[in-house]
Amino acid sequence: MTEASFSDAVIRRLWVHRWAIFAVLTVGYFFVYFHRISVSVVGTDIVSEVGGTVGVLSSVYFWTYTAMQIPCGLLTDRFGPRAVCSVFLVIASVGSLITCVGNEFWMMVLGKMMIAAGMAVVYVPLMKLVSVWFPKRDYAVLSGIVIAVGNVGAIAAAGPLSVLADAVGWREVFLILGVITLVLAAACGIIIRDHPSQRGLPSTEDVERASRGVEAEESSDARIPVMDGLRIVASGGRRFWPCALAYFLVYGSIMTFQGTWAVTYFNNVYGFALSAAWMVTALGIGKIMTTVVIGALTTRGVIRSKRRTMIAGCAAFTAVWFVIYLLAGDVDSYWFWFAVSFLFGFFGGFLTLTFTQVKEWYPIAIAGTAVSATNIFLFLGASIGTTVSGWIIGTTYSLGNFSAVWGIMAVASLAAVLLLIVSRERGESDPLFGADEVRRLSEGSGKGGE
Repeated sequence: MTEASFSDAVIRRLWVHRWAIFAVLTVGYFFVYFHRISVSVVGTDIVSEVGGTVGVLSSVYFWTYTAMQIPCGLLTDRFGPRAVCSVFLVIASVGSLITCVGNEFWMMVLGKMMIAAGMAVVYVPLMKLVSVWFPKRDYAVLSGIVIAVGNVGAIAAAGPLSVLADAVGWREVFLILGVITLVLAAACGIIIRDHPSQRGLPSTEDVERASRGVEAEESSDARIPVMDGLRIVASGGRRFWPCALAYFLVYGSIMTFQGTWAVTYFNNVYGFALSAAWMVTALGIGKIMTTVVIGALTTRGVIRSKRRTMIAGCAAFTAVWFVIYLLAGDVDSYWFWFAVSFLFGFFGGFLTLTFTQVKEWYPIAIAGTAVSATNIFLFLGASIGTTVSGWIIGTTYSLGNFSAVWGIMAVASLAAVLLLIVSRERGESDPLFGADEVRRLSEGSGKGGE
């Protein structure tokens, strides 16, 4: 297809397909967050009926999710987003149904593991598809929209889920989730294509060249051996490791609070008349606001340095953690903690720029691997954070135990600020890291995306 043949009809078809693909997987990402946060709301109901502990339910989810991150990126780069999303969402659907019918704690654990394994294979393929189907300039704002929708899922899994579970029961909630996830798996197979050429459409870089005179730095259909891609990403030095480790610390603290203990903490330490689940709702609203605003400002060039923006946001996030730690048990005001929860989410959302900063260093051919390599540190942090906090807090839910965990999280967040300071952001004149090797490897293995 030549540049001159890009008619309005062709461009319209490209537009329709790219947004349909984005919509399907963004809806899927809504349920990724819904499942991630649900334990903090219905976990006590589950363990009161079948035994076990909330800490184990939460940590097993994150350990499984973590274990899937590198395989997820490798599978996405090897088989394509369409195949892996369809298959793994079916696995998540089965896990939801097992959780619905299970009557022993080991079945809850198995269900959570299957849900985590399936839901782990949504974000990386989605970001890979954004890299292929959309212009590069749209990545930051689309990433922000994805995270915002995910946080809507987190909101739905807080106060609204509490109301729904009270009305129909937690088992029926997982039955509904299983059916919805199965429908999403079918939609992935029907709608998603890994490259515009599979719909007989021009590539994004060809359209950009024709319409804007922009020459692409790389081809969106290049493929290389997946282990080589992982090696290139890991050799990025300050381009990769400080950001990955900073998000390891920050996200671990976020999921320890938001995803596991916040509701239990406020219910047991304070016993407010209003449901503590709405604290998690406020936190999710804060994250939505910051991710959308930051994405839009980055795309419009208002935010010129992602690194400096993340440093400022992480410093504020650390300050919020120290407020939670230092005032634990002392301020008996629901609305004070509601506001603190909102600020916790708002400043915690700044670290979503990590994905954009890291991805900008690497060619599209290893975009899935670059994102998943970063992602694994998020959920390794969540896994370790929820596991360690479970050991400390146990089942006594004492103020002293909660306070000890909050102190650890505050110090971890401070360390994240220092890591961001030494990270390296890509400038306009900086070449893509590993571009020559990616080009050589892709030429040696042939190109995908028929």
